[in-house]
Amino acid sequence: ALEDTSVLLVPKTAFLELLRKRPELALRMLGSMSRHLQTLVSLIDDLTLKDVQTRLVGWLLKRCGKPLGNDAVVVELDRTKTILAAEFGTTNETLSRTFAELRNQKLIFVMGRRITILKPRELEELFKRNVGDI
Repeated sequence: ALEDTSVLLVPKTAFLELLRKRPELALRMLGSMSRHLQTLVSLIDDLTLKDVQTRLVGWLLKRCGKPLGNDAVVVELDRTKTILAAEFGTTNETLSRTFAELRNQKLIFVMGRRITILKPRELEELFKRNVGDI
């Protein structure tokens, strides 16, 4: 857990009885689990088929909002770079080099936890080129 968390223990017997009485809860749970599974499959695809730069660029683009414009977009990191690197399945050093590459291409500017995407459309084009290589 990355923040204070509460854990709830639901006794199995009581939970199964509730599902018997309210089958719509079981259907909602299946729907939720299905969406979670789709997210995990997408994550596995990213980790196995995309390089770190493509994963980072995709992550940044998801935080830009749609439609993409020409104006700069500011993204606040809500986690440490160490945690972000772990989520991408890479090391801090590789993530830092990847940020530096994007900075050198003048696509982003990084100051602390604030990432300014200077050219969102160009960043999207880089993503499309990289994904097209898969």
